[in-house]
Amino acid sequence: MNIIINENNLNNDEIGTFSTKVRALLLDGNRVLIANYGNVLLLPGGSIDDSETTEQALIRELKEEIGIEYLQQELEYLATISFYQKDYPNRDGSISNRLVQTHYFVGPFKGIHAQNLTEKEKKDNFHLQLIPFSELESEILNNHNNNPRNIFFQQELLTVLEIYRTIFEAPQPFKTKAKK
Repeated sequence: MNIIINENNLNNDEIGTFSTKVRALLLDGNRVLIANYGNVLLLPGGSIDDSETTEQALIRELKEEIGIEYLQQELEYLATISFYQKDYPNRDGSISNRLVQTHYFVGPFKGIHAQNLTEKEKKDNFHLQLIPFSELESEILNNHNNNPRNIFFQQELLTVLEIYRTIFEAPQPFKTKAKK
């Protein structure tokens, strides 16, 4: 399933930055593992290196971020979100239109062990927490901070949770619009 978020009707020739990512919705009963990275809530995962498949990248990212080795068969493909982001505030202070294509997978939460975080992740207080589905939407929407990119991450996270809820008939509905 490929979902396109393009509220500003950007054309590909208007895109200045493109990236491909992978993330995992790791479940422990009625709870979801959420990463808090620089006060932005995300699912565990990250960028795909040049020579990696999406599955290899996700397995590597999970090993780094939660310290657990996952097998490919433990992670079920959920959806791909192609998110066109107009006037995205880059970390260097510049603004660009960007397209982020993120491949989402679902799997079991197997615990947290020795993490291998980057210096930037350590500096930005990367940490993980299990949040009950019943509280997750509120946690996302009430996560106000000074990070101008947060609105994009909120919208994408709420969208993928709604996809999950729809496919797997999870009990908690999610809004797909983040508050500005």
